[in-house]
Order: sequence, then structure tokens, then C-alpha cells
Amino acid sequence: MRDFKARNVTERIVQNLADVDFYKLTMLQFIWAHFGETVVTFRFHNRTQVDLLEYIDPGELEHQLARVTRYRFPKWAARELRRSYGHLFRQEFVDWLVELRLPMPTVRIDPEEGLVVEATGRWVEVMLWETITMCIVNRLYFLAKMRELGLKESDVLEEGRARASIKFNRLGMLYPGLRFVDFGTRRRWSFRHHRALLLQAAHEACGALACTSNVYLGLKFGLPLVGTMAHELPMAFQGIFWKLDEGSDRLLSQKKFWQMWEKFYGGHLTVALPDTYGNDFGLSDFEEFAARWAGVRHDSGDPFEFGEKVIAFYERLKIDPKQKLIVFSDGLTESLMEELWTRFHDRIQVSFGWGTHLTNDMGCGLLPLSIVMKLVAVHLPDGTTVETVKLSDNPGKATGPTDKVERIMRKTLYDPAAYLAVECVV
Repeated sequence: MRDFKARNVTERIVQNLADVDFYKLTMLQFIWAHFGETVVTFRFHNRTQVDLLEYIDPGELEHQLARVTRYRFPKWAARELRRSYGHLFRQEFVDWLVELRLPMPTVRIDPEEGLVVEATGRWVEVMLWETITMCIVNRLYFLAKMRELGLKESDVLEEGRARASIKFNRLGMLYPGLRFVDFGTRRRWSFRHHRALLLQAAHEACGALACTSNVYLGLKFGLPLVGTMAHELPMAFQGIFWKLDEGSDRLLSQKKFWQMWEKFYGGHLTVALPDTYGNDFGLSDFEEFAARWAGVRHDSGDPFEFGEKVIAFYERLKIDPKQKLIVFSDGLTESLMEELWTRFHDRIQVSFGWGTHLTNDMGCGLLPLSIVMKLVAVHLPDGTTVETVKLSDNPGKATGPTDKVERIMRKTLYDPAAYLAVECVV
């Protein structure tokens, strides 16, 4: 049994309930409108070989999570959200948002899984724990890792910003049309570093920084906010529309989600995430939306293969790819963005959701963690619990119990052998 000792971290790791990704709010409003009483479970998962219990005191983690239960969505941010994004957010939802309180998650130690964080409750009340928990776990780990390596944070920050400066100047000078979006909230080094990097990019990247997904920082700095949807929604629809899927040989719930999303948001927020059950199945589901929607986001599998596949997909449907968008967002480095930009920018519109390697590339032997917090179960009103599945084009990102995974594979014709060579990085 480990002898845990409190580390007494005093910094405000997450600032408030606006210090989250924009897509969490657009999804939250959709859930609030349609599934306000639906109960779900989110569970944290560490995909790396690092034993987090060697670095994180569960008592300290509980303390940090408990602090967030006292947080609020700032009223000034709510007013600005309505003023700048009133075409997306209803006043009734924003009024509800400022009253939102997050229930306390459960922290425990599992003999096999190690550190476990779970949040069960009404979907609308627990879904923000995803990004918040990841921020906190990530920060606590790296504070301990610095101590282990004998590093001063001032030196680490200096190195991180120097590395960022090289990237920003290179991208801005050599690739003047390239645009990236800050997707770095969930696995950032710290809030302080995140804020400084956005200001640094605004000065050094020659316009390459287009937007941010962080609501708090975007509203503070006047940066446009972007984000649409995540795997969470089609995964939840597996449970909510379990009977719909059971009545068909083909999985129908993902298309059901896209239909409801389109009806709710109209022509806004129309970048689809097709890889929940593999990109091949996702693109086949997406055909009826392809002409109307802005484009797709890449989040797993080989990005070059995906780009070619999407261009061929649009051409087969007699849609000009140059009128459509690919947002690449999986494990991006500056060199990978450069290669993808060179390959595709004159054939289809290209943007980059730059995450971990933007806000947590610090050098000094500090390697990023690959951590997630996924919606793992839907608890139906009749007492049934449906455990959810995510497949993607990367076996390392797959989640779900074996029998449920096999069911989804049958209904999507997913072939895991096709993706064995794909490595999960972050």
C-alpha cells in the first residue's frame, strides 16, 4: 500500500466553468434541449504505461476536483457568449448555464486500472468533467514529474516558450496560408502557460493562429471560438437509441444523431467527426449530409490516407473538394502540419486543431501523457445500463467491453485487422 502524502497544490488549475472547450458548450446545449434527464457515466482512462499513482496523491486530486464543484460559469462570460454567439446559444440555456453546479466525481484506486475517476449523474451536469479532470490530472502529474527530475518550473516555461517561438516563426514565415486552431486545453501544461502561448502566437505566428477552442481565453482575448462535436454524442446515442440499433443489421444511431444535430443547429457547426466507428463507416453515414455540411474532422488513423479518402469521397458524390474542409486534429506536430498542408491545401480547404504539442511541448524530458475521459455508460429509465463503445481508426483509442465492441463491429462491418499498424501517440 502506497503512503500517500498531500502535496498541497494551491494554484487554480482550472479557472472556472468557462475554462473548457467550446464544443463542450455547443454539445451541452444540445443535450440540455433534448436529454436533460438522461443519466450517464464518464470514466478517466490513462493510455500510457505511466503509473499515475506514483505521482498523484488521490487525496490531492479529490481536493482539486472538490474545488471545481464550487466554481461557476462567469456572468460576464455568459453575457459575451450571447453577444458574440447569439446565433448559436439560446438565452434560456445561458441563463441555466450560469446556475450550473457540477456534482463531485468519485476517485478510487483499482487493482487493475490504477487511478480511477468516475462521474455519474445527469448528462448535463457531469459532461464538463471530461476536460476539467484531464487538466487537473495532467497538471498534478507534471508538478510531481518536475520534482522527480529536479527541474524548476521557470526553466521549463522558458524552454517551452522558446520551442513555441521556433514553431510559430517557422509556420508564419514559410507557410503563410496555413491556419491552426488552439485545441490544447485538455492536456495543457498549465493555464498560465496556455494563456501566455496564445499571446505569443498572436505576436509571432504571422496570423497563423486563427481561433481557440478555450471559451474563457477566447472571450478574454477576443479570439474567435470554434468547436462542434466529439465522440461523446454518438457514443451516448448507442445507449439512448439502443432499440433502434437492435432493430437493424446496420448501426443507425450515429446517423440519428447527425440528423438531430442538423435540425437543432441548422447550417451552423457542420464539421462532422466520422471516426467513432471507423472513418469508412462514418463517411458512408455522412453521404446524405456531405453537400450541406462544411466538412469533416480527422481524429484517428493515418492523416494522409484520410485526406485522400475524403477527397475521393467528395469527388465520387460530384462535390468540389475545394469547397469543403478537413480539420486535422490527431497528435499534430508542426512538421506534420507542414506535410499535410503541402499535400492537401490546394486540393481541399485545410485547418489544424493543434492540441498537446502546442500547449504541452516543454522539452526537459517531460513527455506528454495520453489520457482521456470518456462517456462509458448510459443509464436508461427502465434500470438498464448500456456500456458504450468507441472504435476509431486506431485500436489504441478503442474503448468498451468485448461483447459490446463485437456487437458494434458487426453492425458497422469494422475490421480491426486493418488498423493494427496504427500507433496511439496522444
